[in-house]
Amino acid sequence: MSNGTFLVRITQIYQYHPDNVQLGAVFVNQNAGAHRIVLLTTQNQLNMKPQVGQQWEILKENNYSVRQQPVRVGGYVEVWRFMQPKLKCVMPDNGIGFVNFLSSEKEFVGIGRVKAQLLWAEFRSDIFTMLECEKDEPYKHDKSISNFQAIKDVLRSDGTVNALYQGIRKYANLKYASQLVEWEVEEPIQRQLFRLSGKDAIGFLKTNPYRLFSLGMRFSKVDEIAQKHFKVEPSDEIRLAAIIEQSLRLWSDKGHTVALWRDIEHTIRTYLNNDKLLIERAKQLTGDIIGFVKHDDKYYASGNYIFEKTIAKRFSKLSKMGSLWRSELEVAFTTSIPEGWKLEEAQARAVRRALVSHIFALTGGAGTGKTTTTKLIVDAYQKLGFSIYPVALSGKAARRLQQSIGINCMTIARLLRQDSIPDNSVLLIDEASMLDAYTMWRLVTLFSDKSRIVLVGDPNQLPPINAGLILHDVIKSGVINHVELDVVKRQGAISSIPAYSNDIRNGNKPSSLTTSDITFHESSDDLLQDAVSVYLKYDRAMIVASTNATVRNANLKLQAEVNPYGRVLDLTNMPITKGNYEFREGDPIVITLTSYKYDVQNGTLGVIKIAEATEEYACVIELEDIGEDGSKRSLKVDWQLFEYIDLAYALTLHKLQGSQAENVIVLLERSLLLDRSWLYTAITRAESKVHIIGKEYDFQYGINKRNALDTRKTALSEMLKNA
Repeated sequence: MSNGTFLVRITQIYQYHPDNVQLGAVFVNQNAGAHRIVLLTTQNQLNMKPQVGQQWEILKENNYSVRQQPVRVGGYVEVWRFMQPKLKCVMPDNGIGFVNFLSSEKEFVGIGRVKAQLLWAEFRSDIFTMLECEKDEPYKHDKSISNFQAIKDVLRSDGTVNALYQGIRKYANLKYASQLVEWEVEEPIQRQLFRLSGKDAIGFLKTNPYRLFSLGMRFSKVDEIAQKHFKVEPSDEIRLAAIIEQSLRLWSDKGHTVALWRDIEHTIRTYLNNDKLLIERAKQLTGDIIGFVKHDDKYYASGNYIFEKTIAKRFSKLSKMGSLWRSELEVAFTTSIPEGWKLEEAQARAVRRALVSHIFALTGGAGTGKTTTTKLIVDAYQKLGFSIYPVALSGKAARRLQQSIGINCMTIARLLRQDSIPDNSVLLIDEASMLDAYTMWRLVTLFSDKSRIVLVGDPNQLPPINAGLILHDVIKSGVINHVELDVVKRQGAISSIPAYSNDIRNGNKPSSLTTSDITFHESSDDLLQDAVSVYLKYDRAMIVASTNATVRNANLKLQAEVNPYGRVLDLTNMPITKGNYEFREGDPIVITLTSYKYDVQNGTLGVIKIAEATEEYACVIELEDIGEDGSKRSLKVDWQLFEYIDLAYALTLHKLQGSQAENVIVLLERSLLLDRSWLYTAITRAESKVHIIGKEYDFQYGINKRNALDTRKTALSEMLKNA
């Protein structure tokens, strides 16, 4: 240790997440004996993304502990544990550090320990100055050759020298990184900034410090940096533009993709302290594609504008590529219908229209035969030689779709991990009412414009969590071929759920609140105890509520009643603490993160099978998801993913949408989310029985309340009409 700092070399990256970074390291040039180091920090304490082999200074070393850990061969190693230190990646200043640095960094292709040692022996610390200069600049000890040639004389290869120059550029901004760390600019944002700015990150920001906001940093922090460190005036146009962008992002968080001035004016007034002159100046700004876009009187966050514009362009092109009915289509259609099946007229029309369309939407309420019709469409397309890509947002929905249509299905998250899709393909999206603009944009950019798209869903269900309203807009536009199934077929007289839910969908109170499959319970003063009493009647049930507070309280109460003796997940001395719940073996859980890395979607369900934490993993869960072999898959939950695990005895409806449960218990509460579409979606999640617990007047309130679908503002429908 020197000058109040430790110098360490990174040996392992355990976790790397905004709020959870766990690194392994060893001391550099310090006689520490047998040891290892664990660094627990967050990304905003780092000046770049750590990699194995890099040298880092620990700038704040007062919060650490040292313990002795026995080893199998006898003796012990000292384990140094640093909690929330400030860290800075530094270039090595000695031969050992330089050799370790070059030989372990993947950017320096072709340079191992031997070549790194030769470089240091020849140039010592001059090598850094040489690499910062242009390649053709004369070598200071021999002006007849360039720096490049001097290095090549050691490395013997143009390619290796070029790799050295290219790799060192990654570290060109280290001199700025410390400043950015002081400003609490997190490493992922630093990385994007360095990629955009080249060598002069601070100079790049001087032209517009609000670029940090466009890169993902919180507006309030960027605004503080801009005014404090770059002396941006409150009235500066770049600040006004950033305030409009922030207002549009907040508007987008409510699901909207487009706004009128009056929709965002209140937020803008707040940021501008009701300064009339500044508000009027902001209103005159026209925007640009980087922050926001303004067309006529409509405002768009740039991302949403790009997403919907791209989708509209692709959908419009596909809608104009339809073909006429041909003999081979007739053969594929008729031979796809199993012997003895009788199709409704609308089902037959849907299959025929799907086969002649390059983009098609099939919609209908609960029990109207969407699944049967979807299978016929898939079978016919297969007979015509198309590759089918059936997907759904959740793993459970994908598994249910696979069981229904008889071919392999996958989550959208898994599909998006594929590199390329053949042209002669059909993308079939189930539960398409849940599709937001960003997800649809990802899909249309994955598939070529020679592929076909079939959207299947119920537009009266809850809108997507994120911005956009794809299925609803497709239907509203009138541009895309669409067939709605409106004859209730599923389960016939056996189930009363379809007719009951369709009454609600149409704004009508069912004639009887209790039917053969639906029981309405007028709640007591203890709604949760009523829910527990019903839950305990079943082996498998799911509670649905409209508020996070009710879901949390229900989860705690159900865990205590149903799983009081499950093995507790012990987090002592682990790299994270979990504040929301105490988890136990056997608990149902929900994953609240969409991640292509783990192949999970926000809302993926599972059960904790092994509640035994290690330094790498918190627990093992069995997902209600399809594995490669068609069965449920197990997932080791590392500490990064563990932050996105919650109990799932009870869920909000958005978490359950796209999935179904055998028995559903609906808790009625007067909340902002309770409306007709919420009730309709909650009831249609049940495969067998529904229990509704609440007050009858709240039930009537929900049926009467205008749907969120009717108030969400999106632009795709108009873009399709005008394409």
